[in-house]
Amino acid sequence: MADLRTGILIVGGGPVGLGLALDLAWRGQPSMLVERDPKTAPVLLAKANGLHERTIETCRRWGILNKVIERGFPQDLPGDSVYCTSLTGHFLGRSVIQSTLERPQPPQTPVKRQRCPQYEFDPILAEEVQRRGLTDIRYGQELIDFEEDETGVTATLKAPEMGDITTVRCNYMVACDGAGSLARRKLGIPFEGRMLDFSVSAMIRIHDLGSIKPIEDGERYILFGPEGAWGSMVWVDGDKIWRFSIVGNQEKIHPSHFDIEPEIRRALGSDDVAFDILRIMPWRRSQCVAASYRKGRVLLAGDSAHTTSPTGGHGMNTGLADAVDLAWMLDAIESGWGTDGLLTAYDIERRPVGVRNSASAARNYGNWVDRSGCTDVLTEGPAGDACRKALGERLQSSLQEEWYTLGVELGYRYENSPIIVPDGSLPTADDPSDYVQTARPGHRAPHAWLADGRSTLDLFGQGFTLLRFRDTEAEAGQLVRAAEAVGMPLQLIDIREDSAAQIYQRALVLVRPDGQVAWRGDTLPRDCAYLIDTLRGAHIPSAVGASRAMTLEPCGA
Repeated sequence: MADLRTGILIVGGGPVGLGLALDLAWRGQPSMLVERDPKTAPVLLAKANGLHERTIETCRRWGILNKVIERGFPQDLPGDSVYCTSLTGHFLGRSVIQSTLERPQPPQTPVKRQRCPQYEFDPILAEEVQRRGLTDIRYGQELIDFEEDETGVTATLKAPEMGDITTVRCNYMVACDGAGSLARRKLGIPFEGRMLDFSVSAMIRIHDLGSIKPIEDGERYILFGPEGAWGSMVWVDGDKIWRFSIVGNQEKIHPSHFDIEPEIRRALGSDDVAFDILRIMPWRRSQCVAASYRKGRVLLAGDSAHTTSPTGGHGMNTGLADAVDLAWMLDAIESGWGTDGLLTAYDIERRPVGVRNSASAARNYGNWVDRSGCTDVLTEGPAGDACRKALGERLQSSLQEEWYTLGVELGYRYENSPIIVPDGSLPTADDPSDYVQTARPGHRAPHAWLADGRSTLDLFGQGFTLLRFRDTEAEAGQLVRAAEAVGMPLQLIDIREDSAAQIYQRALVLVRPDGQVAWRGDTLPRDCAYLIDTLRGAHIPSAVGASRAMTLEPCGA
């Protein structure tokens, strides 16, 4: 008999695991989260700090957006990416990225992207999870084994310091345990894709950077030499903390055998500024996606399901979107109205997004490490001037996809999902930067401002939402009754604004709990019960899996 019992066990207390626990708790669904570290963000992680628009929309729904803004990167500092030979060396060019305060509000969303270092963001998530009181968080517990049977999963945990063994019985286990996921490896699910190279990052505190008069207004400095791009410096907190990274190594870097201090001074272009090295972390840059996000009652999310180059900041943001998609499905199953078929749909929906976003990040990185035209970047005189001018212009043009990613963040769609009902309309272009809102089934339900000051996005989340626009007399009661018959939460909302009706294009639009459009039409289908059963996964055979048209080469991870 297991020592502990829970419906949903989440393995890993990083942003994806915490995000999943929080979304479940926001829906009123309890869970258990285990994390091998003794607490959230116990070290100064050399990791993500960009929270993109879809993530910020979710933070707004969770009620933590103000905390993210308060503890994040200062709103008034510019976010320019500067291309140079060092912070005090030759200037090649810049991509101008306005401060959050100055940046125009995108018309497609009620929010702006934010910058918040992960060592601040993770605790914000943990605090909100704990405040809601529905998650049993157990730090200092590492997953070492698990077994699945027809009715559930039994996980074996070990306290690394004490050596105590605990078993947990759950209905479903979600592995958010990173790129080296024990769960994925034990399930025999390969990582597919490709290795890019090895890197090493250091979190450093620079005491008085202004004393050496660096090139101004950079949040990010991408560093070039005759060999091409060799490093980057990213401002983490808007004060003294920076993340320095060395890029493009084909062999693994061992910090114990590598002196990073001269490389930092090369980046600064000066020996006259003091800095402290707070943490060094080697890592492997890859473009990998798990062959499946689900096997039986065990599911993968975040880095255990996909890895991306950080060029574009898609890794954590994609993982949090995994969590949001999965949370409503698990809640539906645990609440009794959803079926196991929803989890098959999770694999079919999210894996193509992982492939897409990881490929976008890899393209960005390829533009970084393109070594063409760098030979004379340090040369003085006309040849060097010409080299620097041409290189700067190339970088400003080729890296637009990395700095302007609204299409990546909001434009993913669940084209082949068995719980999406297509209406025959054509998809919008899947452009990395430009995003055109559409209420086509499978896409994110569009944002439109309502007369009371709310966004249409504020109507979604707690169950399904049927929007009925005022230019129709369509009777919705039959669909509402079909949902009630199986216990599916569904609210009917009349929208009076013509501007919203024009964007949604149909008289009736049914939106899922994760904000994706599930169905739309000008009249109800003949069989509303069949539609409801489709949306809750009741028509999906248990043998159905993700399309193997997405098969990639083995990643070696």
